[in-house]
Amino acid sequence: MGKFKPSDYSIENAIKEAARYQGGIYAGDNYVMKDHGDYIEVHVDADNAKGHISLDIYYDEEGRITKIIPHK
Repeated sequence: MGKFKPSDYSIENAIKEAARYQGGIYAGDNYVMKDHGDYIEVHVDADNAKGHISLDIYYDEEGRITKIIPHK
């Protein structure tokens, strides 16, 4: 897989991925968030070999963050 820069994420990318997620896909200037239902996957532009950093953010019923797991 090539380098992924969240700032290059397009509406076409979101449409292709929409069926894979329970919630929405949100894209900002330099980030992409994917709602998996019980956690949010976040990708942010970075100057590294992958082109981004990514992590999963888990939360409780009241929206409080309970756990953050960085991707390797």
